[in-house]
Amino acid sequence: MILKFVRQSGLRALSALGERFRSAKALRLPARWTISPVSATALLVVVTAVYAFGLGRARFKVTSDFLIRQPLPPGMLAPAVLGPLTGSPSMLGSLEDGRYLAFYLHSPEVMRRVFLRLLAERRYARRLPDLVAGLPADANRDQQLAFFRSQVQVWPQDLSGVIQLTTTGLDAQTALQLNQLLLQEARVFVNDMNQAISRDQLGFAQQEVQRSRQRLDQATAKLDAFKSRYGQLDPIQESAATSGLITALEASLVNLQVEEARLKRQFRDPQAPEVLVVTDQVQELQKQIQKERDSVVSPGGKALNNRATEATKLQNEVIFATENLKASMLAVENSRMESQRQLKFLVMLSDPQAPEVQDWNWRFQVFLGVVGGAIVIWGVASFLLGIRSRV
Repeated sequence: MILKFVRQSGLRALSALGERFRSAKALRLPARWTISPVSATALLVVVTAVYAFGLGRARFKVTSDFLIRQPLPPGMLAPAVLGPLTGSPSMLGSLEDGRYLAFYLHSPEVMRRVFLRLLAERRYARRLPDLVAGLPADANRDQQLAFFRSQVQVWPQDLSGVIQLTTTGLDAQTALQLNQLLLQEARVFVNDMNQAISRDQLGFAQQEVQRSRQRLDQATAKLDAFKSRYGQLDPIQESAATSGLITALEASLVNLQVEEARLKRQFRDPQAPEVLVVTDQVQELQKQIQKERDSVVSPGGKALNNRATEATKLQNEVIFATENLKASMLAVENSRMESQRQLKFLVMLSDPQAPEVQDWNWRFQVFLGVVGGAIVIWGVASFLLGIRSRV
């Protein structure tokens, strides 16, 4: 019915133009070609109608709707897929990912991969009688990118977080395949690229675990070599035991010195046998204490202080390496869990379907756009001419 109406309108317009031409000839107009603004406008409208509703190639559109979701932590209730609360984290996350996805699906990289698999140079090639629609044979990269972006629309819905993907093709199968290929690219973007940082962090954490384990092995080997070299299981305990022995000897020395003083007051003769016995014990005990002290600090003796200090240093290195290994292993586990948490997936609300009827919207848009433009130009010209005639 629409095409019939357009044809009839075109015939009437052509008849009107013929009448004007005949009237012009009857009025003996100049021989050169002349045409009035009304006739030019009518001709433009007729040509536009013929192209939009006759010569123009059919366009087919395919639409798919989906959400972007990620697994929820255990113990949390999953929100309703079809009715998330406004402003909920899941909706906001889907909306944010949808905005990133819109830029990604219009990128030159996606265009090259999709056009290569879709054979766009053949499917979108211009054909007679319509030499306007389609991709020129000698189109450069910029023209191809602009044409590709005009065939793909990604609309994240602000209120629901639903992402609508609409593709246009010159035949139904091309529009469907383009939509399916872009959905595959969207899954790659959501599942792989969003986890790239987490995978890098996980790999770095695993490398740190290996370094921490090597550091712990080296520190443990140094401590074992130190103990084997000096034949000591624990220099720190041995030093503590020696210090305890010296303390006990000093306590005994104090008791003997008190006894010696008491005997000297009792016998009043320092050379008395009873006094000499205690004096000899005091001197021997002082020598023993000094010997034990020398064995603790002297390099020629046991050098327990230096050995205890070195043993403490080696043990601290072992403890630090152990704690570092625990922290690295915890970081690996956290990175692994974060990588799993960052895993997202597409929830398809409507799968793409091959259209059975062409899209008529573009035809009316072209026709009404030209008619509206002609009306606007006509109105502006009439206004300017009216002002000029009054001057």
